[in-house]
Amino acid sequence: MKSKKSRWGLVTVVLGVSLVVLLFSGCQKKSARPSVEITIAIMTTADLRSCMTPYTVDHDGKALTVGGLERIASAAKKVRGQVDGALLLSSGDDLIAPLFSLFHGEPEMRGMSLAGYDIVTPGNHEFDNGAEVYKKALNFADFDVVSVNLIIDDNELANRIQPYVIKEIAGIKVGVFGMMTPDLPRMCKLPGGGVSVNQDIISPAQNVVDNLINKGCDIIIGLTHIGVELDRELAQKVDGIDIIIGGHDHIYVHETTGNTIIVQDGVRGEYLGVLKFTFEDGEMVNPTWKKILLDSTVGYDTKIHNLMAHYMEDYNNRLGQVIGKSTVDLDARKDVVRSKESNLGNLIADSWLEWFTHADVALVNSGSIRGDKIYSAGPMTYLTVNEILAFRNEVMSVKMNGADLKQTLEISASALRIEGDGCPDTGRSASGGFFQVGGIRMTIDITQPPFCAVYSDRDVSKITNPGSRIVRAKVYQNGVWVPLDSSATYTVLVNGWTASGGDGHYIFLRDDISKENTTTVTTDILASYIQHHGTISPQLKGRINFLSR
Repeated sequence: MKSKKSRWGLVTVVLGVSLVVLLFSGCQKKSARPSVEITIAIMTTADLRSCMTPYTVDHDGKALTVGGLERIASAAKKVRGQVDGALLLSSGDDLIAPLFSLFHGEPEMRGMSLAGYDIVTPGNHEFDNGAEVYKKALNFADFDVVSVNLIIDDNELANRIQPYVIKEIAGIKVGVFGMMTPDLPRMCKLPGGGVSVNQDIISPAQNVVDNLINKGCDIIIGLTHIGVELDRELAQKVDGIDIIIGGHDHIYVHETTGNTIIVQDGVRGEYLGVLKFTFEDGEMVNPTWKKILLDSTVGYDTKIHNLMAHYMEDYNNRLGQVIGKSTVDLDARKDVVRSKESNLGNLIADSWLEWFTHADVALVNSGSIRGDKIYSAGPMTYLTVNEILAFRNEVMSVKMNGADLKQTLEISASALRIEGDGCPDTGRSASGGFFQVGGIRMTIDITQPPFCAVYSDRDVSKITNPGSRIVRAKVYQNGVWVPLDSSATYTVLVNGWTASGGDGHYIFLRDDISKENTTTVTTDILASYIQHHGTISPQLKGRINFLSR
C-alpha cells in the first residue's frame, strides 16, 4: 500500500477530536478492522484473442497443448480454494476475428462467464466489428465491464461499461477501474455507436482513484489495456494505485514502479497469472507473482469444454462460408510474389492501408504470402484467406524517415538474385523479404549493385554496399504521387516478422526506429476488407517497375 495515500494513519492528540471524526467519516481509504491476516489472490489473463479452446504451442522445443477457458476455469477454481478471497480479471482484447466475426462474441462471453471472470476491461479489438456488435455480445456476459476513459454516447452501452466497480472479498474492499488505449481510433476501424476515447489517461485515472479512496477502498487496481509504457506512466503520475494489471503488449511483466505493482500476463491464455498477497493492518504484505502454465495437468471444466466444443464444431463448418468474391484471378505464385508486382500483393497492402488510415506506406514481405498458386476468380472464404496468410502475423506501425525507407526498399530489391551481382546469399535479403507494396511506387534497376552487408544474426555488423537499385520512388499523398523525401517522416506498415529484422531487414531493429504493435492480424484485416467490399478486382498498378529485365 502507498504511504502517500490518505490512510487512517497516525492521528495525534493535537489534531483534536473533530479531525479524528472527519478522518473516520468516509474520507479515508480504509476502515477500522481488527488485525487479521487475509490471503488474497488476483488472477489475470490478457489478450485472450478468442482462444476459447486449448491450442498447441512450441514449449522448450516440444509441442504442448495449452490454454482454453476450460483450463482457466479449473486453475482458477484451485486458486480460489487456497485463499480467503480472489478475483479473476481480464485486461481486454478477448474478442477477435474470425471467431468474433462469425459469432459476434457469444461463445467468448458465455465461456468467460462460466469460467468465473469477475471484471474485464475492453481492449481495442472488442470494437473491431463496431460498438453495436460489442454491446450485443455483452448480453451474454455475467461479469462487470469497466473503462474510465471511454466516451460513450449510447446510454445502453454506457450503463453496461462503468468507470469502476467495487468488490468486497473476504471483507476487503477492492476498487477496480478500467482503461482503454488512447490509440483506439488508429487500432481499429472507427467503432461507431458514439464511442471515442479520452487521449488524457492521467486525469481520468486520478479522478477515479480519488473517488475510490473516498468510498473507503482498501486496495485499488487499474485494469488497463494501454501497454506497459503507459502503465508505468500511470504508476508514476497517479497517486493511489496499488496494482496495475495490464494488457495490449502480449508480453510478461512483473515489476514495481514507485509503490505500484505492475503485471501483464502475455497473450492467448497460455498462463494464468496469479498475484497473491496477505492483507494485514491495512497493508498488502509479501506480494508474489506466479504464472500457472495451463497444460493438461491443471484439469478442465467439463461444462465449458462441452459448450466450446459445440461452438468450435460450428466454427469449423462456417470457415467455409463465402465472405466475398473476386472477379479476377489472384496470383500467389511464389516466383511472382517474390520477384515482381502481384495483384494479390496489392490487395493485401491496400487492405492494410484502408484499415490503418493514418499510415502512408504498406510493405508486405512476400514470404508471408502463401498458397503458391493462382486463386481462380470466384467466391472467397475464410479458409481461402487463412491459406493465403497462414502465419497470422500482426501488423506493426513504424515511424521512419525517407532515407531509411529508401534503404529498406534497397534491401527488398537485394532479394532479386542476378548471377555475378557481387553479393553472397548470406549478405542480403532472403527471397521472402521482397516487398509487395501499397502507397508507394518504385522503379528498380537490377543491373545495378544490390544492397550487401555482413550479418550477425539479424543485425548488421558492416554494410559492404548500400545498394543502388532503387532509381525512383514516389509516395501517394493527398491524392497525388510525390517523390520520396529523404528528410520527411513516414508511417510505414510492416508485419511483425519484418519488424523483428526478419529476411535481412535489420533497419527495423534500430533503437531510433519507433515501432508500435497494432495487435491486428493480417489475416483478419484481409478478411474484413473482402467482407466490406463484397466484390474485389485487384489489378496491377505499376507499383513495382523495372528499368532492365
